[in-house]
Amino acid sequence: MKINGKNKKEKSKLRKVFSLINILIFIAILSFPIYYVSWRYPLERDVWGKLDRAQISAESEEMYKLVNEAIISLENKKSLIARKSQSEGHCALIFKKPDNSLEMQYTALYNIRERLDRTNSFDKQSVEYQTAVDDIRGTIREVPYIDCWIWHFK
Repeated sequence: MKINGKNKKEKSKLRKVFSLINILIFIAILSFPIYYVSWRYPLERDVWGKLDRAQISAESEEMYKLVNEAIISLENKKSLIARKSQSEGHCALIFKKPDNSLEMQYTALYNIRERLDRTNSFDKQSVEYQTAVDDIRGTIREVPYIDCWIWHFK
């Protein structure tokens, strides 16, 4: 009889453990769509999508407009916990480096916008204009798409 009682207790513990694991898996499965809809999709739509469109724009004025809209969207986007702008700080607590620096990313986009502003004054038929636009396209392509959706650090 005691052996049967121990088995029931062990089975009860296992059921509790498996129930807890199932609840955690369920929460994890539900959290990704919530994260995507509330954070990732708006960022892809308002920032990275505009930069992708800027790469294939034929004219520098259109590129300038799209890059400017991306910068404004990045400035207005706040992390969920720290409520800081996506134009400053790092996406790492310990291993801070240029790859996870939001400020360097923001500065790169700002410099691209300044270059486009200067390029807009060039003659559109000139070799300098075409070279500048092609160079800016390559620069936009190489900007790392990083974001800190929960928190980020100074």
